[in-house]
Amino acid sequence: MQIDHFLDRIARELLAGDGVHTILLYGSRADGSARADSDYDIAAFGAVAQPRRIAKLEAAAYLDIFVYPEAVLLAPGEDYLKLRGSRVLVQRDAQADAFLRGLDEIHRAGPVPLAGDEIAARRVWARKMTGRIARADPEGNYRRAWLLQALLEDYFHIRGAWYEGPKKSLRWLEQFEPVTYRAFCSALEPGAGNDAIAALVERVVGPEGA
Repeated sequence: MQIDHFLDRIARELLAGDGVHTILLYGSRADGSARADSDYDIAAFGAVAQPRRIAKLEAAAYLDIFVYPEAVLLAPGEDYLKLRGSRVLVQRDAQADAFLRGLDEIHRAGPVPLAGDEIAARRVWARKMTGRIARADPEGNYRRAWLLQALLEDYFHIRGAWYEGPKKSLRWLEQFEPVTYRAFCSALEPGAGNDAIAALVERVVGPEGA
């Protein structure tokens, strides 16, 4: 399958059948980090009243397509930061270029910092959860998975940085915070012990009393 031909066909189908005029490819297929089984993440914009989603398997590839009202292009917001760095497949009147510049400006400005009491609450919650997972019952095991997911997000939220999904976040940690990255690797291993998770909690939220 020729990737460009495949994308061209998908774009033509969207243009013909969904009333869109601007199409972006985002995610790993746009930034060069895709694997053979990576999704094709596509955002399309046009004369639709409500956002809708098209998810399907086609030609041995998973498609995840969001179709947004065209007004979204005129008002870039942080809800659409996942589209930053997109590859423009089709656009009208350079609207996609302006939209992506707006997203870059939002990203450079950074997120609204968490309030001090919210940071404190998240630290308490993470430590509390390390005790709850020790039960090793279905609820405890659920909380284990919940905690591991929340810790990756909270690492960035607590530090006043954008959380940009697991792939980008783990790559960033590997490059700039290798000790924390290794702590995540250990805690995320199937069958990892509670000690590895407790060590990760300390890396993310700091020691007791921090």
